[in-house]
Amino acid sequence: MSGPRGSGSSSGDVALPPLLIEREPSGLTLVAIQKRGLPLFHARLSLPAGAAGDPRGKAGLASFTVDLLRRGTRDRSAMEVDELVEGMGAQLNTEVAMDEAALGLTVPDELSAAALDAMLEVALEPSFPEEEVAMARRRMLSALQSDLDEPSVVAGRAVVTLGYGRAHPYGHPGAGFRREVETFQRDDVLAFHATRYQQAGAVLAVVGQDEPARLLSLMRAALSSRSWPSDARPPPLEFHAMPPPPGLRAVVIHKPDSTQAQVRIVSPGLPKNTSRYAAAVVANTALGGGFTSVLVDAIRVDRGLSYSVSSRLAMSRHAGLAIFASFTKNETLRELIDVALEKMRGFALTGPTSETLEKTRRYLAGLFPLGLESHEALAEQIADALLDGTGLDHLAKYRSRVLAVTPAEAAAAARDLSPARDGAQLIVVGDEVVARKCLEGLCGVEVRTLEEFG
Repeated sequence: MSGPRGSGSSSGDVALPPLLIEREPSGLTLVAIQKRGLPLFHARLSLPAGAAGDPRGKAGLASFTVDLLRRGTRDRSAMEVDELVEGMGAQLNTEVAMDEAALGLTVPDELSAAALDAMLEVALEPSFPEEEVAMARRRMLSALQSDLDEPSVVAGRAVVTLGYGRAHPYGHPGAGFRREVETFQRDDVLAFHATRYQQAGAVLAVVGQDEPARLLSLMRAALSSRSWPSDARPPPLEFHAMPPPPGLRAVVIHKPDSTQAQVRIVSPGLPKNTSRYAAAVVANTALGGGFTSVLVDAIRVDRGLSYSVSSRLAMSRHAGLAIFASFTKNETLRELIDVALEKMRGFALTGPTSETLEKTRRYLAGLFPLGLESHEALAEQIADALLDGTGLDHLAKYRSRVLAVTPAEAAAAARDLSPARDGAQLIVVGDEVVARKCLEGLCGVEVRTLEEFG
């Protein structure tokens, strides 16, 4: 058991609220966090049931399973589950990331026991009725079809599919592909739930006004009537390195008659638990992660090529990507790409200036505590720190580590994590004829259809 936390060791550190962490024999981790003030209670259950665990040929099954959780349990119909949750004045939120699925519920403090019981019932005892499976499949297929009308969505789907490669556990969109979703059956959902939800490796975190010891007792009471299903671990996933291909290559996803083009430049990044986390975040923010960054100034402010431009580091538990994102009208597509490549390559050579480095460090250090203010954010951040293996020091010492990033560390991160470094992939969603003409002389071009990413 971990003792109460709540103090920082330097002026830059964040003081985490009092909390207790306990590992159950079943492999479930309990986290009790005290937050005084508003009389609210929040519960979050994070499970090793993310999109990376989708079986081969069943991309989207993790998302499909989450969608079905509240559509009926062993003792209640879908309507009765809705009435139970809404009767507490709450919403049961569900989400799926690459590494985990999560359920969250916030209620008035006096309903804490009822809320915990309801969330555990939905997560652990779904019935997956055949008619609900059929309706969920139709909803998901309709949503995927609609996604093809949104070039930015298609670009995002292409980033993970091409950036990681289809053989990688992260190499598909969380919502899957229509051709695979069409095959989903009730047995698929039952099998996924049994191997991913009813296993060790989950975190149940609660945030409330009571002392952590009392919150732990509350969780144990809620679990006493439904012991955690298993101490077995989910099937392991096979992760491999992503060596970048030599040189820049372009993939054009043909969307006929487009007057604008979505542009992404992507290359391998870093996992969440990297020791270079602080330097990477600082360098990326200076490059394109802030309103006054190098890319925003060059593309939006100076040239007016686009009002949306950014760079980001997509960090998951075992791997990550460095991504440039923007869009522009057809007439300025080549100019946008040339400016982006020029600025990113220049930044990779020099890193941020001393003035930019100081401004970026202060910006990130000042912004970070705001992300820990709500009950929901506290539970999510602490649960993720435990699941990702970064530990609570990742949160407590985030500010001091960011403020301590040196010019040399920032320059090294800028060099190693530029989206435009050797082996980058340039993704354009737009009209094939326009894109081919604009990319002439820059690099080789491969054309794909929209349907491949839908």
